[in-house]
Amino acid sequence: SFANKNVGTGKSVSVNTAALTLGGADAGNYTLTGVTGGALTADITAKSVTVSGLSADNKVYDGTTTATLSGTASLSGLVGGDTVGVSAGAGAGTFDTKNVGTGKTVTVNTGAITLSGADAGNYTLAGVTGGALTADITAKSLTGSVSADNKTYDGTTAATLASRSLSGVVAGDTVSYTGGTATFDTKNAGTGKTVTATGLSLTGADAGNYTVNSTATTTADIAAKSLTGTVTADNKTYDGTTAATLASRS
Repeated sequence: SFANKNVGTGKSVSVNTAALTLGGADAGNYTLTGVTGGALTADITAKSVTVSGLSADNKVYDGTTTATLSGTASLSGLVGGDTVGVSAGAGAGTFDTKNVGTGKTVTVNTGAITLSGADAGNYTLAGVTGGALTADITAKSLTGSVSADNKTYDGTTAATLASRSLSGVVAGDTVSYTGGTATFDTKNAGTGKTVTATGLSLTGADAGNYTVNSTATTTADIAAKSLTGTVTADNKTYDGTTAATLASRS
C-alpha cells in the first residue's frame, strides 16, 4: 500500500507480507517474515477528467476574441467520494474571430479552467465534452455627430456638412461616418438654425461590427444676402432748392 492515496512521485510503498503467497511443493516448509532490498517507492500520477455543462455567453462587439463561459460545470471521471469542484476563469473561452456573427465557434482553454477542492491535486483536466460551444457577437452601437457650414441666404434649405465624427469606436478599428444629405429647418436667414442630416452610414474595414444613427442634427447660420439698389432721378427746372424727385428704384 502507498503511504496515502494522493498524487506524488517516489512515494513510499509498504508491503503487506500477509498478502504474499508462497507456492510450490515445499511452500509449507516456509514462512515469509519480510521484504529485503530497501523501501519500495512508486509514483501516483494525476487522473484525467473532462468537464461538461459549460456554455458560452453572447456579447457585444469589443474588438477582441475573448468569450465568457457560464453554466453549471460538472466533471466526468472522478473517483467516487472525492471532493473536486470546477470553475472557468477569465480567458477560458475564445471566439474564432473578433467580428460580429451568430453561432460563432468558441474554443475552450482548459488552462483557464480551475479544479478546486480537497482532492483537486489528484486530477488533471483533459478536455471538454458535449460538443463545440457557440455564441453570438452582436454589433456595437456608435453615436455619430455632424457639423454644418454657415451660408448666405439663397432661397433654399440646402445645407453643407462640414464634418462627420463617431463616438465609441474600438481603438485600432477602421470605420468612418459618411454620406448624408443636410437641410436647414427653413430657407430664411437666422442664427443657430437647426440642420438635419439624413442618410448617414458607416464605411471602412470594420464597419460591419457597428451600427450608427442614420440621422443627426446640428445648428448653423443663414446670413442675410446683401443686395445692391439703384435709382434714377427726374430732371427739373430751377426752383431754388436742392429737392429731387426719384424716377425709379431697382
